[in-house]
Amino acid sequence: MILKTLRVEFVSDVQKKYSQTEKGKEAIEKARKKYDSKDPEKRRLQKKEYMRRKRQKDPNYCKWK
Repeated sequence: MILKTLRVEFVSDVQKKYSQTEKGKEAIEKARKKYDSKDPEKRRLQKKEYMRRKRQKDPNYCKWK
């Protein structure tokens, strides 16, 4: 199964400033938790694929765990 990822290339200056504020950091964390809990199976597959690609680039990645 190949998962396609969308990457945001352009982030406005306003969004960058907001993400650095305390309120912005809380909003990002809240959105991340909601996304993770919405579809745990999909998220698990995404993480698995991400780690697989990471280990392809660097075979010693996370070997200390």
